[in-house]
Amino acid sequence: MQPADKASLRAAFGARRRHRTPEQLAELRAAIRTHVLGHCTWASVAGYAPMRTEPGSNELLEQLQARGVQVIVPLVLDDRDLDWTRYADTQPLGVDTIARVDAVLVPALAVARDGTRLGRGGGSYDRALARVATGTQVVALLFDDELVEELPREQWDVPVSAVVTPSGWHPVGESGGQPRS
Repeated sequence: MQPADKASLRAAFGARRRHRTPEQLAELRAAIRTHVLGHCTWASVAGYAPMRTEPGSNELLEQLQARGVQVIVPLVLDDRDLDWTRYADTQPLGVDTIARVDAVLVPALAVARDGTRLGRGGGSYDRALARVATGTQVVALLFDDELVEELPREQWDVPVSAVVTPSGWHPVGESGGQPRS
């Protein structure tokens, strides 16, 4: 894929997601969940409650909690920054809470092999990921056709270190899937 402007890429990846049936989504999400749980050695994770077409799942967050992992999810603030709360709670914990987790499961529309993440365009996650501590693994959950060779990258884009798709765990970026430094 040749890099194109981000708006057209967002539209194209979003359209592909909308064409999946609920049954397909459930099957793909189950495979992603299996791979994440198979790699999980974390005591704490920042996750997200997925939108209808996203590859993440509430079942993943629940299974992480059932294993004793502390799970936090974002609360979108008026300025589009992200505060955090414990999963299934609404009590704000503060924007810097993400700096204290062992891993971040981040939404994306696509990720390039160099770790460049294409988000929805609001900048919320770029601001939040800038607060993530060195050594924290940042992992995007995607469908297989969303791991691509290249994407446009801006100076504020924070790369991810790994991608999980239905086909498996994929190290990306300079860190080769290791925690970002």
